[in-house]
Amino acid sequence: MKLALTGHTKGLGAEISNYFKDKYEVVGFSRTNGYDIKNSIDRRKILKESTNADILINLVHNYYHQTDILFEFYSAWEDQKKLIINVSSAVVDNDKWGIDRLDHIEYKNQKIALESMAELLSERNSTVQIKNYRISEINFHQDTNNLNTIIDEFKIS
Repeated sequence: MKLALTGHTKGLGAEISNYFKDKYEVVGFSRTNGYDIKNSIDRRKILKESTNADILINLVHNYYHQTDILFEFYSAWEDQKKLIINVSSAVVDNDKWGIDRLDHIEYKNQKIALESMAELLSERNSTVQIKNYRISEINFHQDTNNLNTIIDEFKIS
């Protein structure tokens, strides 16, 4: 199986990439290797280079462009047995989180938009599966194990 990953060079993305490299062919996309999801041309390149991927882990957050990636991959993969995992945040359900800072409100709203788009797309009659995975506090070991469980469930289905 082939796994595409946005934001693969730092933090959780680097851990995910390292964790899965022995199990799958992992192809990573980040600004470090020339892919900026803010740029629609770069997003098209990511999609083209992920044509043969079975799984997308949509990790990197950059304003609403994480939602753009979701929509563009869904549109291309709608009738294929593939999996899109969006990495979101537990702040989505925390009513008080971010109220005191505008940048936090903006971040929270972007994650709400991502999950909302995933829910709407999931209501369509399509073959591609979409899962939202929320992190609360980054625990690299736990997060990679949880992502592995989501992927294993997809492989079984």
